[in-house]
Amino acid sequence: MPVLTGTLTNFATRLNEYENYETDGAYETALTQKIFVLNFITSYLPIFLTAFVYVPFASLIVPYLDIFSLTVRPFATHEKQLKAPQSGFSINPTRLRKQVIYFTVTAQIVNLALEVIVPYLKRQGFIKYKQIQSSRAEARASNSKNTTSIDVSAAADLPEEADFLARVRSEAELDVYDVTTDLREMVVQFGYLALFSVVWPLTACSFLLNDWLELRADALKICVEMQRPIPRRADTIGPWLDDLSFLAWVGSLTSAAIAYLFSNDGMGPDGTPKGMQGWALLLSVFAAEHLFLIVRQVVRIAISKIDSPGRQKERRERYLVRRQYIQDSLAEIERMPTMGDAGADLQGIGRNTLEEEARYAAYARPEERFWGRQRGWREAAQVGRGLIERAPVDEPRSGERMKEL
Repeated sequence: MPVLTGTLTNFATRLNEYENYETDGAYETALTQKIFVLNFITSYLPIFLTAFVYVPFASLIVPYLDIFSLTVRPFATHEKQLKAPQSGFSINPTRLRKQVIYFTVTAQIVNLALEVIVPYLKRQGFIKYKQIQSSRAEARASNSKNTTSIDVSAAADLPEEADFLARVRSEAELDVYDVTTDLREMVVQFGYLALFSVVWPLTACSFLLNDWLELRADALKICVEMQRPIPRRADTIGPWLDDLSFLAWVGSLTSAAIAYLFSNDGMGPDGTPKGMQGWALLLSVFAAEHLFLIVRQVVRIAISKIDSPGRQKERRERYLVRRQYIQDSLAEIERMPTMGDAGADLQGIGRNTLEEEARYAAYARPEERFWGRQRGWREAAQVGRGLIERAPVDEPRSGERMKEL
């Protein structure tokens, strides 16, 4: 299932790129809906078939699924040998519970291993392979008196920056963290809880333990196995909220239907629909759905009316931070000199300023000294002016000059 899910996710991503959306928000929304539909099919369809097809109607459907008998019928000598047995078939009443336990316990453990352990082993193997390849390249270079491109880049580093740059190059080769993967896992997990927790009541406890481990595994994955993610402000989780709302609504239907089908001392029907009443099933689903809609509306109204002191303090602090940020930005813009004063500012670079920077660089860390080479716009303007003055000037022909004008 993880391999199938990954393949379908890659297919959905390529299809989403072909659709060529105008904004990143529209792209993420469309991709989220595609991934949700595919995960809904791959994750929940087996349990749906077991709960609503196999268990209620197994004895009626199974005789028509004798594929072996239909295949060998043209080659049979006696017709009576191919008749399907009229008796002896019985459903497995624990199959549904075992499936739910697998998807809520075993599948979560497998997913955790594929998400943390397998990438770690792959990363360590890749590092070992690069070390072997680098040692072989050094041996060949020493024999041929040449250096490879990797050796040239490493040799150009300053001694005090070598360790820092080596760490940066190593981190640049890591995979990019995608928060969509973690959101997808949580939404799928919520779907199991909302749709089928009535089959196995310990589903919530299993997910609680899994999330406790998943939280620490994701922290380890982000810190060690992934590139450092770029912080990006987001008010909500976007279209995943609509998917969670949809799963909660479907859960009100499936919970009522499963509770009715398996209300016979927990054993469920015997594989025939004789003991089930269609009107009773529809009434159970109808009542559960409307009860869910009423409770959801009441909760929404109650939350909208609640305004705690903590929320007021949070809104006040957010407003003060935004106002201070705007004031600082406006003050910085007012202090910035115009481009006409660039020559006067460039004259301010002298021995004192250079000595002050040298004293600061003496106590700075290697990464600070590395990024300290990237000066501000004043130094960039000075260097640019020098490059322009030293550049050779070729007199263009009249046609080229007219074209430039």
